[in-house]
Amino acid sequence: MLKQKDIVRAGEPMTIQIKRAFLDLPLAERRRILLQQAENAANQYEIEQSVHEREAWQGGDIVEQ
Repeated sequence: MLKQKDIVRAGEPMTIQIKRAFLDLPLAERRRILLQQAENAANQYEIEQSVHEREAWQGGDIVEQ
């Protein structure tokens, strides 16, 4: 039987067993897991360091030669 720790792994493809185990969880637990995953995803987009890195390679003047 799969445990909750097996369900909340990120970055790995989900097997049919993991998907079914997730659906077997109570609704409140599924919502908690989805909320946690959504917050983790939002944090990845809000990392300030990545903004500075993107501005560094996108910024600057356009110089035609």
